[in-house]
Amino acid sequence: MALTEADLNTLPENGIDPEELGKYQILLEDLQGNILRGHGRDYSTHLFLQFKPDLTNPVRTWIQTFAQQYLKSAKEQSDEAHLYRTQQVSGGLFANFFLSRKGYEYLKIEPYQIPSDQPFRMGMKNDDIRSFLGDPPVDQWENGFQTQIDALILVADDSILDLSEAVKKIEAQLCQIAEIVHRDNGFILRNQAGQIIEHFGFVDGVSQPLFLKRDIHNSLRDDRDFKQWDPRASLDVVLVRDPNGRTEDSYGSYLVYRKLEQNVKAFRQDQHQLAQTLNINDDLAGALIVGRFQDGTPVTLSDMPTSPVTPTNNFNYDQDQTATKCPFHAHIRKTNPRGDTGIVESSPGFNEALKIEKNHRITRRAVSYGENDATKEPEKDSGLLFICFQSSIENQFNFMQARWANPKNFVQVNVGLDPLIGQPEGTQKWPKKWGESETEEYNFKLWVNMKGGEYFFAPSLSFLKELQPLPEG
Repeated sequence: MALTEADLNTLPENGIDPEELGKYQILLEDLQGNILRGHGRDYSTHLFLQFKPDLTNPVRTWIQTFAQQYLKSAKEQSDEAHLYRTQQVSGGLFANFFLSRKGYEYLKIEPYQIPSDQPFRMGMKNDDIRSFLGDPPVDQWENGFQTQIDALILVADDSILDLSEAVKKIEAQLCQIAEIVHRDNGFILRNQAGQIIEHFGFVDGVSQPLFLKRDIHNSLRDDRDFKQWDPRASLDVVLVRDPNGRTEDSYGSYLVYRKLEQNVKAFRQDQHQLAQTLNINDDLAGALIVGRFQDGTPVTLSDMPTSPVTPTNNFNYDQDQTATKCPFHAHIRKTNPRGDTGIVESSPGFNEALKIEKNHRITRRAVSYGENDATKEPEKDSGLLFICFQSSIENQFNFMQARWANPKNFVQVNVGLDPLIGQPEGTQKWPKKWGESETEEYNFKLWVNMKGGEYFFAPSLSFLKELQPLPEG
């Protein structure tokens, strides 16, 4: 029996157990990996494709062959992870395949069977979308992103040599049917403690929606309870039915890809200047910008880093409603307000506001690119390959960027835009003195430059593996 709407919008208390799938078996066997849980490899290559004209059937055949040879389901991914934990056997190469709207049209998929999310159908280069997000003009993007992109292949491995060999093989197969218009190479950047970080030096990916039993168990173990923040999420946050799937539980997910160049030198100079202005140390100044210290300690809980093995995610802002600890415009408060829109926890509207906020969450799978020495301060050509999955681009990523990160009046009037991903430049309000509510307005400069991107859909495996050539004529 097919999964019901209730099955999708109500997560089992302990999450979905891939070792005892029950009613979720068909879904996880037909869903691409990397969506409900990251693939976990250290290195990845992203190939952006434009299919060659008038080769629809050869392209269909190639996709079918590629899917059968390389793609892994969420169930296979979980089985490999279990094997690694118990026997230290690596899962080896991992791959995803994604289509843009143009890609679906190239394959001659009927319009009513193309995933229906409006931004996906419009594309990231669309002037209305670009204006809504505050993105720079397309002619300022990297050249490859300026062209039509039909598909994206993600290939990953823990061995950079094995990854390189696999990519060479795939590129050789592709040359007959597609042009690789852009390529990004990503990697996991770590600090000296082994934590995954981004180029500004802050622990990355701490707060994620959790769907699977093991992830929920580990989070509960680390934080003891979910009283301040419950990271569990129902499947409808990230999955949507694949209109071309061949099973009763064929699902996919919308993917947002954005290349974000980071000016690390400018960030650290401005961080130091802010510290001098507020008469605080550089670590605290950085925490006011991000909302956490570099080691992941939330600034609303501590005024100094606590060097946790695993940073806590069990916090909210109910004891910091005036934002004297964590500014309203701090990156993690802007993009995950944790009930701020309900004003106070005792308000009748708090629980409903929190529920609505949680529906805007995204599932992040970002990796770094460029300089791989975390002690360096690159000004360009390094940053984040931002990747996220969701069931609605309009209600999730686009909403978060345009309604939360960019406006100076969210969550309160004139607090300023998100200092990391807010667009375009503007002003922000900082405390005149740390721990006091009186503020002063400062100019804001971009440390992060959007270099291009696109919207994609992650189709079900049954669609990709059973994609047949069209009848002649």
